[in-house]
Amino acid sequence: MAPQILIRSPGRICLFGEHQDYLNLPVIPMAINMYLNLKCTIEAQTREKIYLSSDQFNQDEIVFLKNRIYLNDSPFDYLKSVLVFFGVPSDLLTLSKIQISSDIPIKSGLSSSAAILTAMVHLVGNELLKKQLSPKEVAEIAYECEHDLMKISCGRMDQYSVAFGGIIHMTADSNPVVTTLEKINQAYFIIGNSGVERKADIPLKTVQKDIFEGLNILGNPDLNDAELNGEKIRKLSNIQLKRLKGVFGVRDNLRLAFEELKKPDPSISYLGNLLTEQQTFLREDYEVSHPKLDKMCDIALKYGALGCKLSGAGFGGSMFALAGERETALIIKRRLEEFGPSFITEVSEGTKRIY
Repeated sequence: MAPQILIRSPGRICLFGEHQDYLNLPVIPMAINMYLNLKCTIEAQTREKIYLSSDQFNQDEIVFLKNRIYLNDSPFDYLKSVLVFFGVPSDLLTLSKIQISSDIPIKSGLSSSAAILTAMVHLVGNELLKKQLSPKEVAEIAYECEHDLMKISCGRMDQYSVAFGGIIHMTADSNPVVTTLEKINQAYFIIGNSGVERKADIPLKTVQKDIFEGLNILGNPDLNDAELNGEKIRKLSNIQLKRLKGVFGVRDNLRLAFEELKKPDPSISYLGNLLTEQQTFLREDYEVSHPKLDKMCDIALKYGALGCKLSGAGFGGSMFALAGERETALIIKRRLEEFGPSFITEVSEGTKRIY
């Protein structure tokens, strides 16, 4: 058999800071033990094409390495954008096949796209080209591929969370600072997938338009220090004011969570309250939730969750709940399965080679 390399990337949930990274505000994501695997087959002799396949896509694709590689709105553009970034040097001409297998549902707010990108960057950059890229460098290349090459409106949270793993606090500017946080003791995270698919770019651009127009009226203040007051807020439309209340509310909510998570033994009941408060901002001010997600959050709280919120851009996808006991987590999982697939997850390490 031809030699193979297997790269594994985790999914992620955003604990605190949804819709903050594209505003250069901090976020607190957590990598979870739901994985995407990228298997690469290496041949002894150079070849002219790579076969791309996935257990989640209803199509395969062939990339001819000696031709110009085009991004054509194919689901395999995530793989091809990395080839475009590195320029397909001769070291890659022994690639014959790349296969994706994953238990991260696509379009669910669990960062399946970032998992593909970081796995592919790790495969090409570290395993094939021997560049010894750090997790930060892997994340930055993945971000450039998605944001600049694929033209997807995204921040840096997903790529950094998947590349680093664990629970991290990160600034989301052009040179992010990552602070690793300890695992939360006696915390169970239950993910519920609503099954409502959404294209992340659409809700992001809709919400961003309102936010950026409002910030422009306010004179584009530094959001790390600014407060939502003063005469200029009278010039905001109702929808702009509502969106900015969400921005400032989530920002301040995250700061409280960060202070708690830095403690040796953070209070999970307090963190749960902050999660539910953040969901209120996302539902009422950002207006990015979905009736099905709202119902799933209500059910989780009814059956003992300490807190819950959506994960991802919104308008569908997934939510998660926090529980302090495994028995409670199992009950919540069963209840959420009435709406769609449900999982109890743990903290995971970041993108790595398995073999």
